[in-house]
Order: sequence, then structure tokens, then C-alpha cells
Amino acid sequence: MRVALVSCTELPRPDTDLPLLERAFAARGAQASVVAWEDPAVRWESFDAALVRSTWNYLGRYREFHAWIDRVACATRLLNPRAALLWNLHKRYLNELAQAGIPVVPTELVLHGTWPDWDALFLRFGDLVVKPAVSAGSFATIRVRAGDIRAVREHRAAHIGRDLLVQPLLASVVAHGETNLVHLGGRFSHAIHKGARWDGDSEQSRGLVEAAPDECALAREVLAQVGSYGFGPLAYARVDTARGEDGRPLLMELEIVEPSLFLPAAPGSADMLAGAVMDQLA
Repeated sequence: MRVALVSCTELPRPDTDLPLLERAFAARGAQASVVAWEDPAVRWESFDAALVRSTWNYLGRYREFHAWIDRVACATRLLNPRAALLWNLHKRYLNELAQAGIPVVPTELVLHGTWPDWDALFLRFGDLVVKPAVSAGSFATIRVRAGDIRAVREHRAAHIGRDLLVQPLLASVVAHGETNLVHLGGRFSHAIHKGARWDGDSEQSRGLVEAAPDECALAREVLAQVGSYGFGPLAYARVDTARGEDGRPLLMELEIVEPSLFLPAAPGSADMLAGAVMDQLA
């Protein structure tokens, strides 16, 4: 069995999950090879599956990446499935999940080419987080102090061709951080605590943490809702949560395209993912 671990030609940072996955597949008698999604020499039909991992440069090549997903889904087994990837690429899915009753960080979608009523958004949310609706790795994500019209107008002008998300800055993210719950083959594997953001440092992983029962319950609710959409089984998913003003967990993002899974932090997790992939291919 041959599995493509799909990355990109120039990584902004090392993908420490990949070596563990190569070894985990090899231990199960499969050959896993790291290949770049944009490499025209790759023969995708020669693989039994293509597992999307660190395709982190697609932001500037969105249409090309979308076409790649369509093409590879016709050539081999694409994991996660094509429909799930396309649904998750644009963060409008947050509003869709909110409409389904999932507790989500309040989100206003600002379509490309439009100018929102920033005064109304400041009145509704206070301090803002503004980011592109197609984004990864905190690309073009900014914090805006309440009332700073100049900052949001400059950001909007710089990204006028992009859909944006506008959200409140959660006090818990500033004070504590967030919890990322990693699921492999539909089962909870491990949770990672990411430290407080907007404190002058870049977002950092702080290592393993025991997920709280209400965080686990929210993750199950999110994945059950996504399961109802008929995408098929997910090889991996990362449910990112933070606490709202009332202390309850809220969904910040559901990552099923190219999230870091922090496999080195959780012994056995790489084997768990390799097993889930091979079970799907059996």
C-alpha cells in the first residue's frame, strides 16, 4: 500500500508530524511518501490514498489548490474527503454550524468588495478579531481595539478582495489561551493547550493538556453535526475551543484541511492515524 503524505515545496515551519507518520505507516507494512501538492511530476494515481497534511502555502494559490483537490479526488482516495475539504476551506462553515445550534464564537461574515458598518460591529463586539475567511496559520489576523476605525479600514483596504470574518476578542483567549482537541479516525486522541494570544508573542503550543468534560462534549457535538452532512469518515479533525464570557466552551475553528496534529506530543497518536487511514482503505 502506498500513501502520499501531502505537504508543499516550501514550508513556513517544519511539519514535525510527518516523520512520525512515515514510520507509523512503515510499521504497518505501508509505504508513506512526503510529496508536495503543487509538484506537477507527482503521479497521484500511483498512490492508494493521499492524506492532506501541511499544504500550508495554498493561501496565495486558492483556485489552484481547489482545482488540485478536484483532480486528485478523481485519481485516488483523498483524505480527508473532497467534499469535507472544500466545505472547510472557507470559514463560513462557522455560521452554518452556529445555525445548526453549535455554540460558536459570534461571527460576522464580511463579503469581499463590501464595507461593513464598523461602528455597529464595535458596539456589538467591543475589541475585534478580524481575519480572512480563507486563512491558515493566523494569516492576516489582527486584534483591533474597540473604536479603532482606522485600523479596520486599513486592513479591509489591504484585503478588499477577500471575504473576512469579524469576531469579538474573547477575554479567555487573552488570559488563558485555547484548547485544541485532536480526533483521529473519529475518536478523541489528545488535547493541546495553546497559550494566551495577543500578548506580543506568536501563538505557541504549550503541550498536552487534559481536556475538560464540557470541551469534549462540544467536540463530539461538532463532529456529530459534520457527520450529518454526508462527507464520509474523517481521518483527522482538530476542534479548537475557547471559553465565552459565561465560562462555557465555544467553537473557535474546526480544522479538517491541514491542521497541525501535534503528534510528537502524544505517543501512539501517529500509529492511531495510520491505523485509521488503513482501516478506511481496507
